[in-house]
Amino acid sequence: MFEGEHTVSMDDKGRVSIPAGFREALRRLFDDESIVITRDYDGCLRAYPPKEWERKVLQKVRSLPMNDPKVRAYERLVISPATTCSPDKQGRVLVSPTLRKDAALNKQVVFSGGPGYFEIWDIDRRNAMLEEAQKLLLAGGLDF
Repeated sequence: MFEGEHTVSMDDKGRVSIPAGFREALRRLFDDESIVITRDYDGCLRAYPPKEWERKVLQKVRSLPMNDPKVRAYERLVISPATTCSPDKQGRVLVSPTLRKDAALNKQVVFSGGPGYFEIWDIDRRNAMLEEAQKLLLAGGLDF
């Protein structure tokens, strides 16, 4: 589990520091600080530890029929742009130009925790999504 939301700055080269708590969780739970970064449906990026990427994503895709147009669309949208990144000594990873463009990443980036993955958002896009999420939840219909 990756916990919390952390705002960090991205440098001009597209490097961003993985929050210390996320790096610690990667080391403790997965014995590896590497991550696989790819597109997400909501206009952000999703980062997985390599073991979770294999288990949650690749194994599932391999079990699906190759001739299904939705499977091929998923492969093109999510699998193809995936990049494995290892942090440098300062804990930074380089986000590819393609993924930066897809997620509209600018200077301020938000890391948002999740169960076995975390999201990487442009701060303005994240704030807009949170407003929409709040409206959706306030409209009701979700019973917890």
